[in-house]
Amino acid sequence: MKHTGRKLYHMLGGLGLLSLYHILGRGQALVVYAVLLLIVLALDVTRLRVAALNQFIFLRFPGFIRQNEAAKLTGTAPYILGIALCCYLFRSDIASAAICFLACGDVAATTIGERFGRTKIGDKSLEGTIAFVAAAAVAGLLLPLAGIPVVPGVILVGAIAAAGIEILPLPVNDNLAIPLLSGAVMTLISRLAG
Repeated sequence: MKHTGRKLYHMLGGLGLLSLYHILGRGQALVVYAVLLLIVLALDVTRLRVAALNQFIFLRFPGFIRQNEAAKLTGTAPYILGIALCCYLFRSDIASAAICFLACGDVAATTIGERFGRTKIGDKSLEGTIAFVAAAAVAGLLLPLAGIPVVPGVILVGAIAAAGIEILPLPVNDNLAIPLLSGAVMTLISRLAG
């Protein structure tokens, strides 16, 4: 399996940041997210400006960084920003579900798509997209086990929306787009359902 470290980092990082939100509370978690975002941006910009550091990171941490990130920012900053904005903009249950979609659905899509993806949808695969929906829906539907009540229909629509966003060739990093747009869809569905 390619980039195993990156996939674990992606999933555990998202769930860890979500846990901070529920442990610290909204206000303190947003401060932590802001500090983390600044640190990540500073490290990434430094990496891009210091060629020896960039080369060292690519040699020592190949499972965490992709070759196409050699001359651009990694997806970590948009990931943290997407989580922070979800927690700022949406109700706790919707933010939690949207973050789970990003943390679990995106990893499932990549893992299954790389291994079993045969039916292409742009540069993604139908198999990966189905895995995204399944993993995102399961993660969202398990939130009540952590004391976060959810509406199953809203979770299912949100998971499908998140998977749809992931396959679109958007000009915005999907680590930012997936949680924000799926959160917006779930908010709209919740309001329409009254």
